[in-house]
Amino acid sequence: MDQTFSSLPGAGRDDGAGFVVGIDIGGTFTDTVVVDPSGALATYKTPTTPNALLDGLLANLNLAASEVDDGHGLSGFLDRVERIAHGTTAATNAYIERRGAQTALLSTRGFEDTMFMQRQLGMTAGLSANELTDYSLRRVPEPLVPRSLVFGIRERIDYRGEVIGPLQDEDVRAAARAIADAGVTAIAICFLWSFKNPAHEQRAAAILREELPDAYLSLSSELVPRLGEYERMATTVINAYLGPVISRYTGALAEQLGSRNLLLLDSSGGVMSAEESGRAPVRLLLSGPSGGVTASQYMGAELGHRNVITFDMGGTSTDVGLIVDGMPLSRTETELGKYHVLLPMIDVSAIGAGGGSIARAETGGYLRVGPESAGASPGPACYGSGGTLPTVTDADLVLGILDSDNFLGGRIRLDLDAARHAIARHVADPLGVSIEQGAAGIKRIVDGRMGDLLRTVTLERGHDPRDFVLYAFGGAGPAHAGAFALEVVGKLLVPVSHSVHSALGAASSDIVLTVERTVPMRARRDHVGTDLDEEQIERIFVELTERADGQLRRQDVPPEDHELARLVEVRFVRQTKTLQVPYPGSALGLIEAFLSLYAGRYGATAVPELAGFELVTFLVAARGRLRRPRLAATHEGASTGARPTVRANRAVYDPIAGQFLTTPVFDGERLAPGSSLEGPAIVEYPTSTLAICSGQRASVGSLRQVEVVAA
Repeated sequence: MDQTFSSLPGAGRDDGAGFVVGIDIGGTFTDTVVVDPSGALATYKTPTTPNALLDGLLANLNLAASEVDDGHGLSGFLDRVERIAHGTTAATNAYIERRGAQTALLSTRGFEDTMFMQRQLGMTAGLSANELTDYSLRRVPEPLVPRSLVFGIRERIDYRGEVIGPLQDEDVRAAARAIADAGVTAIAICFLWSFKNPAHEQRAAAILREELPDAYLSLSSELVPRLGEYERMATTVINAYLGPVISRYTGALAEQLGSRNLLLLDSSGGVMSAEESGRAPVRLLLSGPSGGVTASQYMGAELGHRNVITFDMGGTSTDVGLIVDGMPLSRTETELGKYHVLLPMIDVSAIGAGGGSIARAETGGYLRVGPESAGASPGPACYGSGGTLPTVTDADLVLGILDSDNFLGGRIRLDLDAARHAIARHVADPLGVSIEQGAAGIKRIVDGRMGDLLRTVTLERGHDPRDFVLYAFGGAGPAHAGAFALEVVGKLLVPVSHSVHSALGAASSDIVLTVERTVPMRARRDHVGTDLDEEQIERIFVELTERADGQLRRQDVPPEDHELARLVEVRFVRQTKTLQVPYPGSALGLIEAFLSLYAGRYGATAVPELAGFELVTFLVAARGRLRRPRLAATHEGASTGARPTVRANRAVYDPIAGQFLTTPVFDGERLAPGSSLEGPAIVEYPTSTLAICSGQRASVGSLRQVEVVAA
């Protein structure tokens, strides 16, 4: 268990508001940020308790109560909390481990196999380019709904939303009886073209509520009213599958925390109420990674960084996102566990490489690192908690990057001998190299994968990585980024909140939601003004605006704090993918904006000369503004160019030099704005370590961020 009480200098208004608490439950550690009304930031870090996530969360809050609120206890501390924003892995874990509720599905008769056919996408979903050539890896996912619990219902609505076959109530009631006999607790309803006319889904839901009042229901027309028969059904089924699990989780949270304003961080980088998360738990599937991107966007705005690569290396995985021109890149479709989900979410690329990633020598003299992780239990060998396999953290310890006596502020003592033994047995001896060479090989492989990932998320999307600043955070991010980042970007930045950055993202998030409606419209190339009905477009947006305002009001956001943006998904006729374009108020303006965006994304020569246009889905992106911590510059203790006091010296492996070098060690808590460091150097914080390599120069900024550039 570890905590540090550090001040992130702020000029937050002291207007009688209470504490804002951000929590992020990761695979290895649970992080908490507490921001007081003046803007001071306190951070806490405790081991995640995988089998009882609430235990780790409550341990953090009890620690905060004892330190922040003068020992008045958890209840007294919570009385002064304005809101708790919580990033959770509860949905992700339940989905990956297949611990969701037993689920049934009602579909249009004749389309019962849609979830199993998956438009032939399931066999190769989630496979990398290299893995696609291995036919042994091609397999469909484990069904979330067994075929025996898929019920075809006689009904039919056509593409115009007109009823051509009425819903047969007796089919729904017969399905309800079979569902009751099977003991099913969750039901998904997904009929053809229901997003054009939801009447049949609504009627089926009303019957099920009569017959099975305790069942959890998920309707596609309410959750994802858009084109894509298979994707819409998969999203609705996953939502139902997670519904009872998340409802129990949020219920337990409310019981422990009382009636405080509890919000959950969703995949789009915003937060939502506990009630809303119970209605749409599928929105929590990428909850954790979105927090780091949100915090980076917030801090980037303060520092004037419009283009940011977010690099979050934790104990289990590494997540990379992009902020372009001040806005995080997002997507409306993603693949999760070999199913395709239709929901707005921050576009984060993840690889199974973190501090807990397991290294091993394979037949043929190859060294592999990850994707398997030692996680929080048993953890790396050096933790002394039962782990015997070598991990990236063990390698960092052997290489001198980590200090066995000063890990997590000295509250956990690392076992160097155990780390050396694990690397010797599973890496060095099988490969015929020294322990230090084995550890350096582990680091070289994992760092190389990180550099490749940075290039992938920028160059393959048409961005020049030299235009970006890399924000490195997470428990292991600052220790590794220096080895490869400056080969890709011009500047590396480590925020003062680096080890709890995702928790800060939760604390600084607004309520974010999207309402949408699919209404395909086509326009010929030279007839945009006449083919597109601007009055119909305006009616659609008025309806969506009313729905968005209503959802924000239900989450207690006052009207003056509503921000709404009108968007349209546009594509060329006969294309399958769309671009999301802000609606400027006219059809001609929309098409001009689409052409400009398309040319910028794919190149001017890629724009078809004669193809017409198709407007597919209309959206209103809504934001409910919440009071958030305010970051402000400080010059306390500043002395431009001052070199801080060296706390110690030790031998540390430098990846640039390729050898161990005598390296000065500095106390990160004592770095003042204006300070500068020359690499190689180690900066130790109570919850993480920053490694600055040879040939690099670091300086401390006004938000106590450390910025690293090539010397």
